[in-house]
Amino acid sequence: MYRLSQLFVTLFAVALSTGLQGQQVTARVAGLESNAKYMSLLEQEQRLHRTEDSVVQVINDTRKLFTAETTDSEKEQLGTKILQLEKELFEIRNQQGVTANEIGAIEQDFILKNLNGTAENPAAAGTPAPAGGKQTPNLVYNVYFKENLSEQDYKALRHAQELEPLPLKLLGTYLENYRKADSLATLYDTTANKTLAEETYAQLESIGSLNRALSDSLSHVWNYIYDNKTYAYNYLLDKMGKNEMLDKFGTQFRNNRQQIAAMQDSVASETVYGYPLNKRLLLGYEEALAGILGYTAARDSVNKQSEIFGKLHYDLPKIAPKERIFIEYADIERASPSKYNASNPIPEMEVYRQGTVYRIQLGAFTQKQAVSLFKGVYPLCYEKSEDGKFRYFAGAFRDAAAADAGLAKLKSMGFRKPEIVVWRDGRFEIPGETGGEGTAGELSTLYRVEIAGQGETISEAIKEVTDSQAAGKELSRATNDDGSYLYSIGNFDSKEAADSLCRAINAVSQGSATVLALDY
Repeated sequence: MYRLSQLFVTLFAVALSTGLQGQQVTARVAGLESNAKYMSLLEQEQRLHRTEDSVVQVINDTRKLFTAETTDSEKEQLGTKILQLEKELFEIRNQQGVTANEIGAIEQDFILKNLNGTAENPAAAGTPAPAGGKQTPNLVYNVYFKENLSEQDYKALRHAQELEPLPLKLLGTYLENYRKADSLATLYDTTANKTLAEETYAQLESIGSLNRALSDSLSHVWNYIYDNKTYAYNYLLDKMGKNEMLDKFGTQFRNNRQQIAAMQDSVASETVYGYPLNKRLLLGYEEALAGILGYTAARDSVNKQSEIFGKLHYDLPKIAPKERIFIEYADIERASPSKYNASNPIPEMEVYRQGTVYRIQLGAFTQKQAVSLFKGVYPLCYEKSEDGKFRYFAGAFRDAAAADAGLAKLKSMGFRKPEIVVWRDGRFEIPGETGGEGTAGELSTLYRVEIAGQGETISEAIKEVTDSQAAGKELSRATNDDGSYLYSIGNFDSKEAADSLCRAINAVSQGSATVLALDY
């Protein structure tokens, strides 16, 4: 394990160096440079990213060792270390998500406080239009709008203004979820742990559903704000005779619409992408009106908002990782005693929706079989087919060449007619046949004698019969679901031989034996 120890020494050294060699961080939003908590969180985020890079490197190096290792014990230790490292990586990325959320919350709060004049006049959003020509930083509360719009239109404009903070709150939650999803998608694409991948994929689907709902809510709220504000502003500009200005805003609106339409297939949400574009257009209206009307306080407030929104761009790519299918490939081995028993039965076969897996069919039976029939071979699995038979399979191979090698191994173990079968994207095939769906080819029949009604040991009378008429045949015991025992003797090439033994057993045990035909 010297190489593995060296890897962890390297990880420790890199982690230490990343803690000592951080680059100077700068505020992502102008005006937050003096916020000590914000700057500390940015430094923490930077450290977490460096640590993440270090752990990813060690995981990659450990995987290379795992692939090259030939000793089972060291391979097992390397596999355990990889799982530990992946758990550490998952925790680091969780911390990144928490840190990013805190950073985003501070930034969104700062933006909200600097919008619509609320920083200069926190009560502006709830105050009526001032009388007597007194100005307010919140444009729509200035007296001109009340005097020049109908009561209904002004009420709608006021309500649109009151709703302005809501899109940013929805957007903040959306971005927080998006950052989580982005981190989870990276983990999902890189982990080799099936359970962790399945849990991560479920989280991604949940976050995706939440963000679709948030995007719909943002669209609904923003459309109300935008439609009511642009209607009022266009009406007032037309009333003033500002036709050139109206033409300019009309052109910008059409350009925005074309730009958003062009990006709809490549961004996570066209609503989120389009919000800052159309918000900047709306601020252009408000800046023009404030200038024409001489509302300097409102114009200054709008200019500050324009500066903030000029930095917002949400061309976020779609997060839609393709669902991974973890096919557990395994070569055929033999164990004594068998790895399967009453407490660890042969499992039902998993059919993978995607990917290709070859298996070797050992036989098709009218009922489940005792594990002793399969001579200690593993891994095994079974499926109950549409014809009601239980089909047993050995191994799971990536390609036909590996399956051929497994087939030869089974024949050398004494299996009479093992047959290669394959599933492609969940569809069963027999190589060489056409038509896709199929059943195993021509089957041969063997026979076994099954004995019921016995205890933990078989009776001496039956034992004498089997010793004389079935010398050299395998005797196995299986436990039924109700706790009773079922003994099985075989295999017999001919039905006559099996029937003869069955009659002899029944002569001494009152009809407890039956003959079972086995299709291979």
